[in-house]
Amino acid sequence: MLQINFWDNFTKRGMVCYVIIMLLLFTCVLRVAVIVKADYTQVQAEMSSIKIKISDTRGTVYDCNKQPITNTQKKIIACVSPTPRAITTISSILDGNELNSVLETLKSQKPTVCEVNEIIECDGIAYTEIYTDSANIPAIHTIGYVNQENVGVSGLQKAYNKYLQNEQPLTVRFASDGKGRPLAGIKPQIENQFSKNTKGIITTLDLQIQKIAQECAKNITKGAVVIADAKNGKLRAVVSQPDFTLETIEDALDDPNLPLFNRTLASYNVGSVFKPCVAAAGLENSKNRFTYNCTGSCKIVDRIFNCHNTTGHGKTNILSGIANSCNTYFYNFSFKIGGNNILNMAQNLGFGKSISICNSIETSSGNLPTQEKLENAAHLANLSIGQGELTASPISLLPLYCAIANGGYYTLPSLVEATIENGIETALKQNSPTYAFSKSNALILKKALSMVIKDGTGMSANPKTVTAAGKTATAQTGKHKNGNEIISSWFCGFFPYEEPKYVVIVFCEDNTKQTKSCAEIFAEIADRINLET
Repeated sequence: MLQINFWDNFTKRGMVCYVIIMLLLFTCVLRVAVIVKADYTQVQAEMSSIKIKISDTRGTVYDCNKQPITNTQKKIIACVSPTPRAITTISSILDGNELNSVLETLKSQKPTVCEVNEIIECDGIAYTEIYTDSANIPAIHTIGYVNQENVGVSGLQKAYNKYLQNEQPLTVRFASDGKGRPLAGIKPQIENQFSKNTKGIITTLDLQIQKIAQECAKNITKGAVVIADAKNGKLRAVVSQPDFTLETIEDALDDPNLPLFNRTLASYNVGSVFKPCVAAAGLENSKNRFTYNCTGSCKIVDRIFNCHNTTGHGKTNILSGIANSCNTYFYNFSFKIGGNNILNMAQNLGFGKSISICNSIETSSGNLPTQEKLENAAHLANLSIGQGELTASPISLLPLYCAIANGGYYTLPSLVEATIENGIETALKQNSPTYAFSKSNALILKKALSMVIKDGTGMSANPKTVTAAGKTATAQTGKHKNGNEIISSWFCGFFPYEEPKYVVIVFCEDNTKQTKSCAEIFAEIADRINLET
């Protein structure tokens, strides 16, 4: 009979468990030792070095051609140890007060950083590059700027801060002895090196077109210029006047002309540049044959409404009505069309709604009268010529004129093409085209706008080097200064006429405060873009 030694088996199993437990304990102790050693090494490195912040760093805002709008200024930064050779070398690079300040720090046996114009290699000096913004950032109202903590506080800098801000500042570490004195012969170590191409956003703006728009907009004291691609609504230039720079922000805060205010997004009285919207509603409702004999005024209910031409335009149809901006034609045309149809067309073209041009940046919604208001003939008459309660932003006028230029379709304006993270571009979803009216009706409106600048109210908008079309407006604001009403002015148009490429909106808050009319500014922009791009 087989006998089992229970005690022997138990002892063997116990020994196996003991060995396993000891191995586990040894592994844990080893891991703790490695961690402690790593931490100690890190602490030792921290204690045996001097760390200096060089600069905060930030990603780049680009135009549609990948040309940088921000981070355009390169600076060379020298990180200098207080050694005789380093002091001699830096003295040959710097001069004046800047050199005196640097030498004062170095002679007190403290390392320092400073901007230099050239690189001279030396054991005690390390060099790095940083990129900063120029004082005159193009489209600064839209691009925006950052605060002292390197956080975006306005415009795209704020809206896309997470794609632009680098949370770790660029620093330099100088080796030191136990008493915190820099060690000679050891080159400073640059930490958190950051490429300006690592993070950023790509906008739809075109720097060349933006420059032209800004130069032409100098003829406007308060107003805006907006330029978009007629086919896809992408914003190529956005200018708000008056302008400001990074160096004049504090002065701008007290300026009564409000230079920090972005007028491309704000809503204003529109005037006759709205008439093509009314005409589109009439065409879509088969009222294209409507004619009216303008005598200079007409009676609506119990009130006389005047045309801007008090002697009258005579027999007027939809083409001549737009070309001559005949008010009495549009008063009576609107009665044939009906307020509901005009309101529907306006809403379809984005009037009365805010337009999001990118993440967290949108236009003012403006204002449209209600259907109930338009049941009153006087309110309807006012809307027909873009007056009364109607307001819209310069950017909000783009869909109407893009639709006319683009065969009845428009794409909502947009500002950002892609984001960049870790050097990788991610394209953003773009807006889809929206149907506004038929191609045949777009051609009628296009022809009428061509007549405006050929022999109508906007002849000064006719460029010399390219064909174009567009509409003028003078809008009553209801605001008065020194006893006179402030009148805003507009010109909205596109070029070339045959195959429109760009839609341009020019706006001035007060037409007495401009050296050129909006129509003349449009013509200058069209000629310069045609010749220079």
